[in-house]
Amino acid sequence: MTSTPADPPRFQGDPDELPRDTDLVPGMPYRHYKGGAYAVIGVGRFEADLAPVVVYEAMRDRSLLWVRTADVFSEPVATPQGTVPRFAPDWPAAFACLDFLPRRAVLDVLALYDAPYRRYHDRRHVLEMFGQAQVRGVALNPAQALAVLFHDAVYVPGCEHNEAASAALIPTMAPGVDAATVALAAQIVLDTRTHEATVADSALVLDLDLYRLAVPAEDFDAYSLAVFEENRALLAARTGLSGDALMQAFRERRSAFLSTLAQRPRLFVTDAFADCEALARANLARVAGD
Repeated sequence: MTSTPADPPRFQGDPDELPRDTDLVPGMPYRHYKGGAYAVIGVGRFEADLAPVVVYEAMRDRSLLWVRTADVFSEPVATPQGTVPRFAPDWPAAFACLDFLPRRAVLDVLALYDAPYRRYHDRRHVLEMFGQAQVRGVALNPAQALAVLFHDAVYVPGCEHNEAASAALIPTMAPGVDAATVALAAQIVLDTRTHEATVADSALVLDLDLYRLAVPAEDFDAYSLAVFEENRALLAARTGLSGDALMQAFRERRSAFLSTLAQRPRLFVTDAFADCEALARANLARVAGD
């Protein structure tokens, strides 16, 4: 006796047909069972038969979007190590300090960092700060975690009010957090403008924010180039320069800024970042001598 194949499912466009997985939200990082890193763009429908689909992008090439039917995206796959999901949520362990917020709220804030003009003050910078806190074994309290998440949420090159605007977003985009924690987080964000701690809890966040000064010279130069690209259009409009002359003007301005920073008795003020001081000062001295 032969069995007949089951009829394919029919979809009517009913909302109940859509996947109910709360992790399938825009921005959620996922890991393919073969190791690739991806992020969900959203859930939709295939036009031809209304089948629910997941739209996602590969982190190695964000210029191309991918689409799979929702059932295939979430189905289990047999591997030599056992049965695993084809795609599994890959929430960073360094985000554990943000567990008092809904994941959707965290993703909504991170999305603000993805504007195409952002080359330095972008999502990578925020993830790096959380990652460094985890690697160095320092625990961020809720106010500090909020400050890291929001400190560059609003960033317009050349604007003097980025920190104030970023701080003002916290009560709007951090639902359910008590007023005292929000107020402290806002003050820490405001302190990132001058990198002077007016409250004790700011010190760790300021050190995390300056960590990129203490990377190897090659990485430091790559970050400087990212700052240039982020500010290129504004600097060109203000100076009327282009090409090599524009780059030289940027280098002079950056050298002046970093030279002023180097005059501080200490760049890093917490014990957790004491090892960063020498390398950071070497980078600053090299730039000042260019």
